[in-house]
Amino acid sequence: MRIEDLDLGASWAAKVIANTALTPPEAREEVRELLLETVEDEHDFRAGQSVAVSVTGPHEFGQQEHVRLYTVARTPAELGPGRFTLCVKRCSFIDPYSGERFPGIASNYLCDLQQGDRLSLAGPVGLPFLIPSDPYTPLLMIGLGTGIAPFRAMLRELYEERDWQGKVMLFHGARTGLESVYSSDVNEISERAEGFSPVSVVSPRPAWGDREDLTAAIRSHRDEVWQLLGEPEVHVYIAGLHWVGEQFDQAMAEAAGSAGAWAERKQELESAGRWTSLLY
Repeated sequence: MRIEDLDLGASWAAKVIANTALTPPEAREEVRELLLETVEDEHDFRAGQSVAVSVTGPHEFGQQEHVRLYTVARTPAELGPGRFTLCVKRCSFIDPYSGERFPGIASNYLCDLQQGDRLSLAGPVGLPFLIPSDPYTPLLMIGLGTGIAPFRAMLRELYEERDWQGKVMLFHGARTGLESVYSSDVNEISERAEGFSPVSVVSPRPAWGDREDLTAAIRSHRDEVWQLLGEPEVHVYIAGLHWVGEQFDQAMAEAAGSAGAWAERKQELESAGRWTSLLY
């Protein structure tokens, strides 16, 4: 789905309350959390929903306006009316023809905002990561990099509002432990929630720029994951870059014995409304 095809509705303003680094200075990647507050009308968000960030141009490649979607990490239910956070990684891209590196417009704009600054937003956009009504339902979550953002909000709802009793398994992480965000939140929940099983995923060769190896992490927990996916009421949630979904499919095809067998099980989950993905 393209941003141009979405009905974003009217734009609205928010102001920056705080802009905090989630990664230390020595990390290879910079990830920040922006605490924002709506200026006039309050807007409510649920886990898995995003806002559209608009950066006015003109920009280097001719756009008058640059729009990108960012998933809400902390919601007004946690922070109070009108307040929410975005988890943003400072990005850059390399021109395939010249080899020149350019800063990502929206991510650098957000990372450089200061307390008191205002920005133009629209939304919320997208369906929320709906939590089943039965608190004994098993859940499988996959969220690498900033894909952990919707699960930060979801875990809070599960264990602080819903007293969740079902098995919950979360694969999360980044290239290195230094770049893994919300780990303290995940660890705190794992210490007090008996049914919560987090699995940290990192790159086997971060110095070479290799991605996190989700396939290997799932392979190490294959029996547990496959048993969870065999539960009749299990719900699956995936968030992150497109390759996260590709690695997950590869790992589950191995666990199922063939790509066809996994495709059949995945289709069953999708048809039953028990599969939700937010890949970008």
